[in-house]
Amino acid sequence: MTKALVTVPLVCLVALAAVALPRSGPQARQPVGPPQQAQPPANAQPVQANLNLIIEQIQKAALATNGDLGKLRIEKWKTDGDQKDQLQKMADSIQRNVTYAIPGLINDVENSRGSMSATFKLYHNITIVYEYLSSLTDAAGALGKREEYEPLANDAAALDSARQNLSTYIEQAASQLESRKRSPALPNGTAPVASSSDAKSKLPKGVHIITERNGVKRIVVDDQPETHATHTKKKASKPSPSPSPSPK
Repeated sequence: MTKALVTVPLVCLVALAAVALPRSGPQARQPVGPPQQAQPPANAQPVQANLNLIIEQIQKAALATNGDLGKLRIEKWKTDGDQKDQLQKMADSIQRNVTYAIPGLINDVENSRGSMSATFKLYHNITIVYEYLSSLTDAAGALGKREEYEPLANDAAALDSARQNLSTYIEQAASQLESRKRSPALPNGTAPVASSSDAKSKLPKGVHIITERNGVKRIVVDDQPETHATHTKKKASKPSPSPSPSPK
């Protein structure tokens, strides 16, 4: 009987341990997701992603993955010893990541109040864990037992769902940040209206804006020329000539 082999390059284990480095290679098999739902109307507002709920979803998926990885019996899988060692190292690396790396990155996100840099690091790490967990799930389906494969497949699907929700949050946060930095343009392409403080500072001389009690603003033009006080310079009085002495 021919044994089925699943090739897992040793370099994958090194890349998984260094979670901050990107991974290149063939895409892992995507778990079968639920059927696609009807698309919302074009004018419907997108649902705002809740970061707290996403973090809770990630924590649950990481906890379940950690438990299911501990139940694997890779030493009994239908492959040779070298392949078993590689698969066991991969399982150990994933387990360490979901136990230590993910909680630490979540803590960074919470301490930074959802900053873009901390949130993206969490997303990048979860993406790597998901890809290698999917590879290990494929190996469990080919070499292990069904009761080992199905829990891992559910864990991979839950982690992928949390990953996509976190991606949505990052996209929405980035869009809001750009909208704050970019000045809004009017529909007709004209420049935006200046604020009231800016407008007052740029009013020509003699023009005033008065706000009435009902909130209505009126523009008042003072057409009276400004009167400048004229100062007449006093002429210095000449000293009176001193009398000349009389001749003796």
